[in-house]
Amino acid sequence: MKKCTNHGYLKEKDTLRVKHLKLKLTASLVFLMIFQLSANDMFSQDKIDIAYQNVPLWKIFSSIKKQSGYNFFYNVNEINDTKLASFTVAKKQLRTVLDNLSDQENFNYKINGKQIILTKKNLKRATKETISKDSEINGSVKDENGDPLPGANVLVKGTTVGTQTDFDGNFTLEVPDGSTTLIISYIGYKTIEVDITDKNSVTVQLEIAAAQLDDIVIIGSRGKPRTDVDRPVPVDVVQAKELAATGQTDLGQQVQFSSPSFNSAKYGVNGTTNYAEPATLKGMSPDQSLVLINGKRRHQFSTLNLNVSPGLGTIVTDLNSIPTGALSRIEVLRDGAAAQYGSDAISGIINLNLNKSVGEGTYNGTAGIHKEGDGVTFKHSFNYGFGLGKENSYFNVTLETFTFSGTNRSDTYTGGIYPATPDDYDVTGPTPDFPYDTANPREDRGFYPQGDFVVGNYGANENDTYQAFYNAGLPIGKKDWKLYSFGGVSRKDILAFGFFRNPGRFSRAALGIFPDGYVPELPGTSVDVSSVIGLDRVTVNGWNYDLSFSYGRNYLDLFANNTVNPSLGSASPTEFKVGRYDFRQTIGEFNMSKALSETFNLAFGAQYRTDRFLLSQGSPESFEVGPLAAEGKDIGSSARPGIADIDENDLSRSNTALYVDVEKDFSDSFLLGAAVRYENYSDFGSNLSGKLAGRYKLTDNFAIRGSYNRGFRAPSVAQIGNRVNTSTVQNDVIVITKQVSSDDERLAQLGVEDPQAEISNNYNIGVTAKLFGGKLLLTADAFQIDIDDRIVITERLNTGSFPAVAALFPEAREIRFFTNAITTKTTGLDIVAAYKETFSEKNSFSGSLALTVNKTEVVNQKDAPSELTAGGDPDFKLLGEVATQLIEVAQPRYKLLANLNYNTGRFGFTGRMTHFGEVQASSGGLSLEDSNVIAGEGTRNIQVFAAKALVDLAISYKFSDNFTFSLGSNNVFDVYPDKWNNTRDGFVGQASNYSNGQITYSRNSNQFGFNGAYYYTGLNINF
Repeated sequence: MKKCTNHGYLKEKDTLRVKHLKLKLTASLVFLMIFQLSANDMFSQDKIDIAYQNVPLWKIFSSIKKQSGYNFFYNVNEINDTKLASFTVAKKQLRTVLDNLSDQENFNYKINGKQIILTKKNLKRATKETISKDSEINGSVKDENGDPLPGANVLVKGTTVGTQTDFDGNFTLEVPDGSTTLIISYIGYKTIEVDITDKNSVTVQLEIAAAQLDDIVIIGSRGKPRTDVDRPVPVDVVQAKELAATGQTDLGQQVQFSSPSFNSAKYGVNGTTNYAEPATLKGMSPDQSLVLINGKRRHQFSTLNLNVSPGLGTIVTDLNSIPTGALSRIEVLRDGAAAQYGSDAISGIINLNLNKSVGEGTYNGTAGIHKEGDGVTFKHSFNYGFGLGKENSYFNVTLETFTFSGTNRSDTYTGGIYPATPDDYDVTGPTPDFPYDTANPREDRGFYPQGDFVVGNYGANENDTYQAFYNAGLPIGKKDWKLYSFGGVSRKDILAFGFFRNPGRFSRAALGIFPDGYVPELPGTSVDVSSVIGLDRVTVNGWNYDLSFSYGRNYLDLFANNTVNPSLGSASPTEFKVGRYDFRQTIGEFNMSKALSETFNLAFGAQYRTDRFLLSQGSPESFEVGPLAAEGKDIGSSARPGIADIDENDLSRSNTALYVDVEKDFSDSFLLGAAVRYENYSDFGSNLSGKLAGRYKLTDNFAIRGSYNRGFRAPSVAQIGNRVNTSTVQNDVIVITKQVSSDDERLAQLGVEDPQAEISNNYNIGVTAKLFGGKLLLTADAFQIDIDDRIVITERLNTGSFPAVAALFPEAREIRFFTNAITTKTTGLDIVAAYKETFSEKNSFSGSLALTVNKTEVVNQKDAPSELTAGGDPDFKLLGEVATQLIEVAQPRYKLLANLNYNTGRFGFTGRMTHFGEVQASSGGLSLEDSNVIAGEGTRNIQVFAAKALVDLAISYKFSDNFTFSLGSNNVFDVYPDKWNNTRDGFVGQASNYSNGQITYSRNSNQFGFNGAYYYTGLNINF
């Protein structure tokens, strides 16, 4: 109880209620209480000690808060709390400390109850002495309940003239002649603009800002940043904390469980997908989306995916080469943008924003294990930022390590092992073709147990990753110049596996080395290096200049161990260097932009880019044709033949681009944007892309939007220059399946043209809405993407069936190549709903529901050139059934994401459900008597793998502002995709792709991986 003069005894909560810096009583009572609290500050406040050198201002505020019990409130756009400052006081009272600090750092302060309100000191106030022909306006600012808001900012739009409301929420302001709009803002409330034309006074009531839903982004437009309802194109924004909350450890899987249109799954025993996972948007190809970092193009992976999996024949951008701890957020643009950003941006863009915080550090540690007892995971991520001695400078660095022990989900092996025992074994005994000292090696050697056993290793691959990233900015010279740079290094050591080579298969056996067979081990080291350095300037006239240079490189060193070159027999080594794939990219670009008025923005620029693709040979034994080749033995290191000396390549290409991008607000409701981009490539010529996008607001909270994009994707230099041969022996003849590079002149003689750019026409129409006072955000966007001249890798052409091919390629039995062969159509719908509610400072709820539905069809296929098919099958299809399935049905046609988060006090609870649609894949051995099998072509039928839902749960506890512990489970109900049909599980037919139990789940389609339930703990430390 406190005694208030002339008012008797009142409870403090009845005289003063502070909520978000609001005073709820009459002015006289407020001043009375403030006087009393001020007296307490002056005479009873504990003394404060501070001694800081060159630390962020927020640390000084934090120290004052801890020692005094007073909370600070301020607008970060006015008070730069990351600015480095030095401040020392000893045994001083609060007001003395605040007086000294406010003088030093140039801000004003007011004490309301236990709150310290900070405002910018250098805000100009209009006076009759400084402004001629001014008019005076009076007003009051109130909260949603009609109570006064003291300390609200009132600014004359387009000027630096402004003031703040007093303790009654009132203000008086001299307005310069010709000014007609006030901007009124207050922390925790929505900023509004007020028209004061012909007015002498205004009364304004502000609305509480709902928990942040409509993130401001610039991706998808080179104009000014806009929020969800204002955007003419759909963008998913996922904050770093939301990515971490998925419980996933790598970036690809974090985005998989955060963005509905994104799909990426882990593969095993599947070529180069072991080292960089294919990732797609809208069910399209991995190379039809573009990845940016801080708005700059990221280099691609160095190796083509040539195995039978989604993205066959494409190059990916390896998201997992970027440490998750380096990010502040990601933006997923679900619309074409080739006219703005260049080749590849057909299905959309993924922009990764790097952290640039200063004076604070974060450690995130994760440990986990799968239900089966394997897949042990350890991840350590350290991030810290510091200033570079100037205001608004930063150098933020991230160090990250990741270790994963791998999983194995192969079934019991049901195939043969040893070669048949010779009839005359009792006479001859062991021979080179049967080198066993027993006629029954399976029973007597004891190498394999007599019961069930597993020989395959099919699962997520072993992985050791080490990464370092930085993000830096430094104002130089005058304040309008800034030097910036970012980049990093990533190394991933992956251990993948091949199929079991049983000793009974003559062509692959090396009984003198591996009499009991072998499973090849396929290590690979992927290294990424990147750096961007640039200079930007914002002039006093509003022009923004950005000049930058970037370099990016990926190389993949491949090896083959625990294997042999069968054609060398017992002379074969068991470890091989397969070779190196190498991709390098350099970019120089210059961009300019300016808001020519409040409603019109202009941007234009130029870019010069070079791409270089290199193939380096492996060890000679990895591709050598040994003496036993003539007897039918395979050539080259089994499971991964080496890159031969004749396959080496060094191919470069350059391109120059010019673009113009404009955006015009014709009214508060109607926005229209347009862009055009011209590019000229040194190998295939030029391309012109264009984009038109618009948005119309029906109300402040409801809008319709749409866009049209004419985009393109240039053939990658890897698609043009790859020429790796695969050697086999058939009918005692050495034959080669030859990947023919596009620069091979013999292709032109077969009527095959050099690959040209794919051309896309992208249509998008959608609606956006904010409901329930902005707490619920809803977007729905329908799209259609038509691609002409889509580039594919062809089926294998048997030279024996095509005389014209055989005549030009006598050294090869089979060839394949890249060509513009098909037309595809992708249609779909994306729906996103998000709701956030803040009940109090320590209690909040958020939920989201996101659905993507898409369908890709091959609507046309070009005929094979007559020169190629001469003397052979004139109806030969360059794209066969299996490759068509990989485009149409190998990825889920729909994905549903439902996410709930609740925070109360120190606890946080997360629940997530992800529902993946069905996928399909073909195989021999499938029976139409089984209900999940449909008819295919020839002897191959198609299995339908049912839709599945995964549930994730997590709980966190915040011990303090600096320590948070979390415990969770991904796929808590241990859901797996359907297995390949096999008689072991009661099906009539057994898929040949089941590989006698080695390949339990399809390699040719994938929904979400096949590792089962995962349990983890996490520790977050802020410092």
